[in-house]
Amino acid sequence: KLKTKLIDLHGYTIENANQVIENFIIKSFEEGVSKLIVVTGKGLHSKNQNNPYVSKDLSMLKYSVPEFIENNKNLSKIIDSLQDARIEDGGSGAFYVHLKKKSE
Repeated sequence: KLKTKLIDLHGYTIENANQVIENFIIKSFEEGVSKLIVVTGKGLHSKNQNNPYVSKDLSMLKYSVPEFIENNKNLSKIIDSLQDARIEDGGSGAFYVHLKKKSE
């Protein structure tokens, strides 16, 4: 059975999110997890409308996290692919990370 894990990055700064996601991906790979669901949020929370910086920063994660992953040499060795999430897993506010199989 394929193991899936979910991580929610709502509320993280870009630096924190990158640190957290790197550790999470490596740990999940070590545990033999095959698919990760990474929730970044869409950055469009209505209560932040008065503060455009907050919502703008949240939506930044949607772009910065996948980019960070793809440019990270440690991670690119253990990742098979990234893919947009289906609607039920968060749609455009989330994405999948498919991990390579850990060789015994």
